[in-house]
Amino acid sequence: MSSAIVHPARALAYLARQDAGPPPADAEERDGWREELKAGHDAYRAGRAFAVGVDRIDTIRRAIESGRYDARDCRDLKEALDAVVHGCMSYWRATPYGLVWIDNES
Repeated sequence: MSSAIVHPARALAYLARQDAGPPPADAEERDGWREELKAGHDAYRAGRAFAVGVDRIDTIRRAIESGRYDARDCRDLKEALDAVVHGCMSYWRATPYGLVWIDNES
């Protein structure tokens, strides 16, 4: 595992900012853009993002430790990751602050 620093709050804020795109030049449109940015950030924090880690295995480990993912039926983290990938229930987005595991259902 890498020694990269993981910062979940910054990672989620980064994704929300990427999703919202650049702020509009028109001052009147910025309020709507800010609302969209906040709604996206709130959705990630409310559970759309399972966990943030250095890599996929570390992210799975963090999700298990936080209680966000139940891997009792898996022998190890690799098997847990394989189950997640096989279930097509998520996708992964890289940020400068860590890899984010995102729920497809949210």
